[in-house]
Amino acid sequence: MAERVRVRETDDDEGRRLLRIIRRGTGSVVIWRRAQMVPLFTQGMPVAKIAEVSFTSDDRVRDVIHYFNADGFDSLRSPTVRS
Repeated sequence: MAERVRVRETDDDEGRRLLRIIRRGTGSVVIWRRAQMVPLFTQGMPVAKIAEVSFTSDDRVRDVIHYFNADGFDSLRSPTVRS
């Protein structure tokens, strides 16, 4: 069985930055959707439910959380922009 997904602790500045991205919704839909997943997960919402409300797969939610843990806000952008 795979290890449970965990998100790293975010400080107040990161939390505010995530909320700003979510509330404004003026940028990329991809960034907005990925930014939504992190706080939902930290609030205890199951991966399957996040996938349902985000119109994506469970695996994609897990990937977003994993990449956020590793790369922070850079992970919210698409891989072609990160390079």
